This record gives sequence, structure tokens and C-alpha cells, in this order.
Amino acid sequence: MRKRIQLNYEVVKSSFDASLEAADASSYFRISGGTEPETIVTPTSLMHRLFRLGQAYGIRHLRYLEPEVKIIVGTFDLPDFLRDLRRLLSLVNDEVLHELICRLILSIEAPPGVGSKHVAVSTGRYYEKRV
Repeated sequence: MRKRIQLNYEVVKSSFDASLEAADASSYFRISGGTEPETIVTPTSLMHRLFRLGQAYGIRHLRYLEPEVKIIVGTFDLPDFLRDLRRLLSLVNDEVLHELICRLILSIEAPPGVGSKHVAVSTGRYYEKRV
């Protein structure tokens, strides 16, 4: 996540869960590279909390979780992403957030390990549009 690049249609189609997009589900993390992709659906309010905590504590990977974006944390950045998640666990005393982060870490570290995985993140709309 060194710089932002526009994701092309083929990458979006292969990395993100179209059924969740169609169902207008909230935010989610999709871990790919294992035997089967694993999707962790996250309430948009919780994803917003991750974004704000990333801003508040200067946690680089979480600051990218802006409203209504799709990002991919690649194999190269995954160790730093895990380090940032662990740092957040030590900074915040929030049971719901801890549950989500621990589930994410376990999914990423599950066999075959970090070296062959990537995480696609889709965030929801944090703020309602004013009319």
C-alpha cells in the first residue's frame, strides 16, 4: 500500500465478492490465497471505527479504510498490515474490535501462511448523504 493505483475491472472481479456487492452488504475483508477465499463481513460502523483509530494513532494501513473504497493489501504489505492490527490490539480496549481483529489475524496466518495471501477490503458508506 505504498501508493494508490486504480484497480482494473478484472482485479475487482477476481478479488472482491460480487454476491456481497449485489446484496449491498456492509463492509468486509476477503482473504484469498488459501484453499478457499474467506470473507469476514464487518458492520460498517466497526469498519469506520478502524478507519478513525488508524487516523488517531497514525496506523498507516488503517488510514486507507476511507468510506466506500476497495483496496487490496498485497503479499508484500501483509506483514506490516498484521503488525498494525496487533498494535491496535495493544492500544484499544474494545471487546468487539478485538474479536474482529483476532479473527482477521487467524485467517491471514492460517495455512499456507502469509507469504501467499492477499486481503481485499471493501468499505461501506460511513456517512449518509445529505439531501
